[in-house]
Order: sequence, then C-alpha cells, then structure tokens
Amino acid sequence: MTVWQILRWVGAAVGLIALIVFFALLGLDRADQLSSVLSLFFTAAGFVLAVVSHLQQQPTSGPSPVARGGSIASAGSVRGSKAIDTGSSGAPSGWQPAPPTGAGPSADRGSIAAGGDVKDSEARRGS
Repeated sequence: MTVWQILRWVGAAVGLIALIVFFALLGLDRADQLSSVLSLFFTAAGFVLAVVSHLQQQPTSGPSPVARGGSIASAGSVRGSKAIDTGSSGAPSGWQPAPPTGAGPSADRGSIAAGGDVKDSEARRGS
C-alpha cells in the first residue's frame, strides 16, 4: 500500500469514529432526525450528479469498419476467422473501391464485414 492509500483509510476511519461520537452525544432521537435530513441531501446530490453525468455523455459512434481485398472488418470481436487472398482480384490496376456511405461495416471483394461478433468465418479472394 502506498502512503496516500494508508492516509485515506486512516482519514475514513477517523471520520467514521467522529461521526459515531457526534451522534452518540446528540442522543438517539436527535441523531435520527439529523441523519434523515443528511440522507435526503446526499440522495438529492447523487441524483443531480447522475443526471449531469448522463447528459454529458458523448455518443461513441466512430468510423465504421471497412473490409477490403480479402480482409475482415467487425464492430465486435473476431475469433477463429481468416481472410485469404489467392491471387489477383480481376480489378483494373489502380482501382480503389468507393468509401462506405452507410453507418454499418462494409465489405467488398472477398471480405467479411459484420455489425457484431465474427467467429469461424472465412473469406477467399482469388482470380
């Protein structure tokens, strides 16, 4: 443990002991009323923080995966899959496929594209 971690634990223990002593000196009825009021404020603060955090979240949509020329693109995990290029694709020299226009993954010429997990798939591109 680092020094800061030890200091945090000691601070938490001292704070807890101080709170117990404070409530013991107040008496049971008064301590119950005070703890109810404090829990209301802490609950309201937690709710406000949760709403603010939710509203500040940014969408996580990045560029869509694109599979070209015997490759695999997936928005999920890829397990046990392979892409094999066995020769020329028959495309004219210098040919480049158009970039994808949709929001999901795209594939062309012997490729695999999936919006989720890909398992034990195979793509072959040959002449």
